[in-house]
Amino acid sequence: MIEHIASLPPASSTKRSRIFCIRPNDNERKEIEALAKHLKIPDSTMARHFVMEAVAFHRNQEAVIDG
Repeated sequence: MIEHIASLPPASSTKRSRIFCIRPNDNERKEIEALAKHLKIPDSTMARHFVMEAVAFHRNQEAVIDG
């Protein structure tokens, strides 16, 4: 079993040139914006962080299965 330790994303210092679009419905967007506001970070930074956390989790899961 992999232990996950929640962490907030670091302050963004890298300029990004690529765009990855998602299309949340109104309720999803409100929830994303509310959490980002609560965490005091931009919503795009928070979304990117959680997407990359999910990618890392699944990559680690595959390593355990293949291991």
